Amino acid sequence: MIKNSGRLLPAILLLAAVVGLSSCSRSSPSSSEEKALYPGTLTIGTVVWPGYIALYIARDKGYFREAGLNVELKSYAALSELSQDYAAGKMQGRANLNLDAVIEKLKGLDHQIVLAIDYSNGADGIAARSDIQTLADVKGKRIGLEPNTLEEFFMAWALEQNGSSLKDSIVVAADPEKAPQLLKAGEVDVAVTYEPFLSQLLADGQFHTIYSSSDAPGLIADLLTFRTEFIQAYPETVEAFIRAYFRALRFWKEHPEEALAILSKELNDTPAGASKQLQGLHVLDENDNRTAFTFAAGLQSLYGNLRQVTRFVGEHQDGSSALPDSDQLIDRSFIQTIAHD
Repeated sequence: MIKNSGRLLPAILLLAAVVGLSSCSRSSPSSSEEKALYPGTLTIGTVVWPGYIALYIARDKGYFREAGLNVELKSYAALSELSQDYAAGKMQGRANLNLDAVIEKLKGLDHQIVLAIDYSNGADGIAARSDIQTLADVKGKRIGLEPNTLEEFFMAWALEQNGSSLKDSIVVAADPEKAPQLLKAGEVDVAVTYEPFLSQLLADGQFHTIYSSSDAPGLIADLLTFRTEFIQAYPETVEAFIRAYFRALRFWKEHPEEALAILSKELNDTPAGASKQLQGLHVLDENDNRTAFTFAAGLQSLYGNLRQVTRFVGEHQDGSSALPDSDQLIDRSFIQTIAHD
């Protein structure tokens, strides 16, 4: 995954260099007009993903609570179900994906990105039997993936970079946990999944990765989004959440063994296994976020990243809905406020 954020392919370098910066304008969350902290349970939807280590630490170490927040991290097995519940208003925010954030906006959800969590650099992968060696060998094969989610986007992207298409294969619907099970059972030939399910699949040596997010660094980005109405009503809550998150990141750097113990419980893995999974992604700290929320060149800008994803979505939709202005999905005010402390 899904998982978590910018991260761009080389093609985005030119895009990021030539397009001007725009952003959402909103009064500073530290202004005199800000509202009190949200009094209820702040529900944040997630999937199991090593990149969310700081969320788990902030919860387990009590950093959210010390910030005056009652936070529930609600975990989902399927990205599609998480997105549906988020759009239905069953949570205030979610650990999101760049693709999902664009699609949710396209479908009418008014929400914004307030934090860049990570980008995948090998933690998402396309696994196959030993006789399938390249993406060219996938033609006509059965592919286990979750439709209309990051997995389909990732698979379609990989095939297109190699002159092929999903239309040339047979898609078998399966979430990232089930797809590897189908591959092991021989019900599919290829599985699209992410950590921790990817490592679990590859552990016995029967299957191998033919393409991963390390082949497309920056393509898959994990983000934190909140519904816009919540941001406007409780800006102080959003800021407090982000500050607790960064506090947890610092704890990880200062106490890596305890941090890995917390993560390993969430992943149902050993601390060593959790550490290995983290090697497949880059978790973004405060400095990285300062860069991500500015119009920087290369892999670092959310603006160019989202424009690239939006272009891809536009090429693969039926054209019945106007594409969103991806710049308007970005609320950089919280990172700017924290950066100036």
